[in-house]
Amino acid sequence: MKRHRYRRRDILRLLGTGCVITICIVILHVARPELLVHFERKVYDVLLSQSRQRPPSPVPVLIAIDDKSLADLGQWPWPRHVLARLITRLHEAGADIVTLDLILSARDRTSPLLIQEELRRDTGFSIDLEGLPRTRLDHDHLLAEALAKMPTVLGYKLLFTPTGSDEPFCNVHPILSGQTISAAFSLHAAENAVCPLTILNAAATNSGFINALPDSDGVIRRTPLMALHAGELLPSLILATVMTRGETAIGLGQDADGGFVQFGRKRTHIDAQGNVLLRYRGPSGTFTTYSATDILSAPLPDLHGRVAIVGPTASGLGDNHPTPVDRVFPGIEVHATLLDNLLQKDTLIRPAWAIGAEACAIVLVGLLSSLLMMSAGPLACAAGLVLGATGVWSASLWLLNGPGYWISPLSTEIILLGNMALLSLVKYGMEERELRIRSQQLLHAQDATIMSLTALAETRDPETGGHIRRTREYILVLASVLARKTKFKKHLDRETIELLYKSAPLHDIGKVGIADSILLKPGMLTREEFTEMQRHTVLGAETLAEAERQSTDSGDRSFLGLAREIALSHHEKWDGSGYPQGLKGEDIPLGGRLMALADVYDALVTKRVYKDAMTHEEACQIILDGRGSHFDPDVVDAFEQSRHEFMKISTRYD
Repeated sequence: MKRHRYRRRDILRLLGTGCVITICIVILHVARPELLVHFERKVYDVLLSQSRQRPPSPVPVLIAIDDKSLADLGQWPWPRHVLARLITRLHEAGADIVTLDLILSARDRTSPLLIQEELRRDTGFSIDLEGLPRTRLDHDHLLAEALAKMPTVLGYKLLFTPTGSDEPFCNVHPILSGQTISAAFSLHAAENAVCPLTILNAAATNSGFINALPDSDGVIRRTPLMALHAGELLPSLILATVMTRGETAIGLGQDADGGFVQFGRKRTHIDAQGNVLLRYRGPSGTFTTYSATDILSAPLPDLHGRVAIVGPTASGLGDNHPTPVDRVFPGIEVHATLLDNLLQKDTLIRPAWAIGAEACAIVLVGLLSSLLMMSAGPLACAAGLVLGATGVWSASLWLLNGPGYWISPLSTEIILLGNMALLSLVKYGMEERELRIRSQQLLHAQDATIMSLTALAETRDPETGGHIRRTREYILVLASVLARKTKFKKHLDRETIELLYKSAPLHDIGKVGIADSILLKPGMLTREEFTEMQRHTVLGAETLAEAERQSTDSGDRSFLGLAREIALSHHEKWDGSGYPQGLKGEDIPLGGRLMALADVYDALVTKRVYKDAMTHEEACQIILDGRGSHFDPDVVDAFEQSRHEFMKISTRYD
């Protein structure tokens, strides 16, 4: 197929439109409206689900306070002596560290000492507890002893809005004390905290906050590694666990990819708020999990070298969250994912240069797609769209799988699809304009051909030339009036009226085949001469029929078919007394009925070699007298409404 060649103005229009679209998308991308960010997150979720999932390390093991445990041990919270026994059992199983994703902020109300205090306060009675060992009197003391026997990490919850409380902040374990934090970081700043009991906090090896801070759509894609309070850096529960395991955080810094926390020689990248982008290992259940009741009662598994994370998974305890890999994902599995990412040193990164790289990709793809739209055909453009969209998506997936960079393909895909769609509309508009110009040129050529044929007829009979021009105007007037009537509206649309106007001049083309002695005779024709004269209708129809057969264009065939009908039937009469076929009523084609009146009116009001011209009024009367006999009554009615226009036309081509 021959490729369309555009003019310089059209090329500049296409290129300019592509550049404007590209600039708009770049501005939108850099401005980061919430809707764009929302869809980028959804794209990230899809990419993450398509990425290669790496197997988890054997270190994290989950101890679940699940529905089975609640059924066996009773509703939550359990007495602290049960938790103390659970930690002791984990110590016996060989766990390196026990991390509690629990907030133990209130005293255990099942402790005998606390029960005694409440009875004395509320009723004045007391219980004799003499002789009972300390560990039996106070379950919190019993739990503290269990915590102190092995490396343990307690959780607390940070509060980021003012509480109005005057209570002092927890006695927690800050990190990197004395280090100046760069202004490039804007870490989450806590106002207060829900803290573990002092006795428990003092017994534990370390502590960290458990906050996960999901995105605005409620999905946990990242989790804070550290936060600020009163100028001190506080570690998350898992960062405290990693440091308890021996991985010491040296400091905060920045490189080409953005902010990072230095662990020895390895850097873990964080965003400005201190969040880590999680590389999930799979859906819920990916990590080794034991029910708490099984740890307490069943034979112990071998947990040597492992970190046991204890926390709730039961549906009624409210610690299940949506994530990119699962709609119900327990909080302890989020912690296990972060622990595994830190241990395997493969967290995902949203680099500092990401927005700039995405903007460059938008510009590059925008220009390339604009050039493709200017130079290629529809199939090549469609192929380019598919290949481009697939390539951009695959590149983002490769970056996520390989170096772990999260580079969004969304805006690049938008510019690719937007450019293709909008530039296709622009191209369509330009080609439609070109087609309209060519069609107009074709119509002018068609009109010129018709008028050339008219001129041919005029060389035989000078009267015929003016007659042809006037009758086409009469036809136009009559058809326009009839088109307003319900009966004719569907038959006389704008296109049909235009065809009638164009084909009307050919109604007498058959006179070319009539001898001059008959055509130009000044007196009355004999019967034989009149019979010969009648043949002009058939001759014209046959000529146009042959032209119609030769034509390969459907538009031309429609035009020539209508011209043939008019040429053959314009001397038929409504009562069936006309020629050449003696058609009657609505068997006569509508074009022939219109031409019958126009032809007679023009013959009456113009001077011919064999008669003088009648006045307009006399001609009108003859037309009206022929209503229902010679002429279609509806056409006569249309003539009555437009008789003044007929009179104007009759003098136009003298």
